[in-house]
Amino acid sequence: MEDLNVATKRGTVLNGVLFPAQKSDTVVIAITGIHGNFYSNPFYYNIGGTLSSHGIDFIYAQTCDAFGEIETYNANTGAKELIGSWNERFSYTDEDIDAYLDYAAKNYRHVILAGHSLGANKVIRYLSRHHDTTRVENFILMSPANLAYMMSGVSAGEKDFIEKLVRYGQGEKVLPFYFMG
Repeated sequence: MEDLNVATKRGTVLNGVLFPAQKSDTVVIAITGIHGNFYSNPFYYNIGGTLSSHGIDFIYAQTCDAFGEIETYNANTGAKELIGSWNERFSYTDEDIDAYLDYAAKNYRHVILAGHSLGANKVIRYLSRHHDTTRVENFILMSPANLAYMMSGVSAGEKDFIEKLVRYGQGEKVLPFYFMG
């Protein structure tokens, strides 16, 4: 197991983990969901160990919402950044996935893109927007998040507040309340 740091186009450095196999030309890249970080989910140790023992590399691709809050840095500016689910921007999904796919394109012939929980929804969104058959051969969706259920806990007042922020060009503003817990 090795640390794997990849930078997005915006410069944010994402911290992943690579389970290398001997001379593998195939990799499975698993995109995380909310708080889906390597350190809190032993499920990924099992997947990584099993795949690498069978000749397939495994990348546990922590994205911007893998932690509640974690410090990283920006490869473009050198400045420290604070990322996490408190500031999740689903619009960054494509850049986060692209960063891992760019790494894989340089090192592997076969790439399987996987997603777990909200990570599965991110993979679905990415693949629906980018018909990237040159870099992604196959995909795996593990327990996609039920977004309708997640949104059912958001009050009408919270939805109204968010809609007003977006309408007045303040959609990037941090909410003054926890969103979906």
